[in-house]
Amino acid sequence: MELMEQICKLTDELEPHMLEIRHQIHERPELAFHEFETSALVKRELERMQVPYEESPCRPGIVAVVDSGKPGKLLMLRADMDALPVQEKTGLPYASKTPGVMHACGHDVHTSNLLTVAEILNRTKDQWSGKVKLVFQPAEEHGGGGREMIKAGLMEEVPDACFALHVETGKKGMLAVSTGYLTAYSDGYTLTVHGKAAHSSTPEAGTDAIYIAASIVTALHGMMSRNLSPMEHSTLNIGLISGGSAANIIADKVEMSLMMRNLSKEARDVMCSRIEKLAQGIAEAMGGSCDCDFHPGYAAVYNDKEFSGFVADTFRKHEKLLYGNFSWEQPKEWLETGETPLLGAEDFGFYSQKAPSCMIWVGVCEDASKHSPEFCVDESYMKLCTRAMAMVAAEYLSRG
Repeated sequence: MELMEQICKLTDELEPHMLEIRHQIHERPELAFHEFETSALVKRELERMQVPYEESPCRPGIVAVVDSGKPGKLLMLRADMDALPVQEKTGLPYASKTPGVMHACGHDVHTSNLLTVAEILNRTKDQWSGKVKLVFQPAEEHGGGGREMIKAGLMEEVPDACFALHVETGKKGMLAVSTGYLTAYSDGYTLTVHGKAAHSSTPEAGTDAIYIAASIVTALHGMMSRNLSPMEHSTLNIGLISGGSAANIIADKVEMSLMMRNLSKEARDVMCSRIEKLAQGIAEAMGGSCDCDFHPGYAAVYNDKEFSGFVADTFRKHEKLLYGNFSWEQPKEWLETGETPLLGAEDFGFYSQKAPSCMIWVGVCEDASKHSPEFCVDESYMKLCTRAMAMVAAEYLSRG
């Protein structure tokens, strides 16, 4: 039996166990950097498969390796394990048993899927060369677990390529393989405006931090249209302002929290420079001062053109097997390619900064959006995730 046929047969065979594992993870969701029960389950499954693993210094991350024993490339596959602070409202029989916490972004699917891919690759390792490094990562949501695992040494041996998938709300059964920027850099600023307090009956004795802050807000919004090309994909949001103590007191301090998103590093650098120059310049011109504290967030996910092209070509080459033996019909427009950037954040961007990478979207539901209490994956499409990831890995490592 050819390798791809064997992979499809194994996805059918292992599907019930994958769903069972997914249900266990979904029932016991854990927030960023607290995925210890999920991590323990991952370790038990890897031990059952006899796949060696190590605990990452960035706990509770797990790094496993399937080694063919033959020289070849190193491919890294990544899944995230954390849930969200959301109260589930799906009514599923395996709904979250943890109040206020839910797998509302599909990371339970990612983890159970990667475990299944691990078993498939382990059973077929005599038919490909090189090694696969399997990364079970904590804290994708609001924690930058990918960044922290890399800081802890994950990329000391730089892989030849990194691959990941993310379940998506949209056309069920669709695969989206974009090239170029897939998600945005997301960064924050805290601007602290300092003035001088005074009574409102003698405003000339003070320096109004609220008035200065209002001028900064207006200037920053104007900056977007005058300092960045309209062809750039960038946004700036001032989402929180806090200052003042009483209606009859000139405020001496205002804090503002900003979020900026940019597809390109160049636009990000321009925006950082202009924010600081405008805020500090306006504050000084009005008799005050402004501290600008930059909070670097997630790096943009960049899908390498060559590797992403390889991924799309793999799907086209094995389309018949990829979509065979499902209870649903293959969508007519099943593969979406090209450049389709989003301004959302995804910490797979830290991987894509280190090695040629590709993250794909897999359509698994059409109703509630991710991060909502009603988000519900159609499990009949999970096997497509397994086939897609296993086929990419096997094709990549079979080419030597």
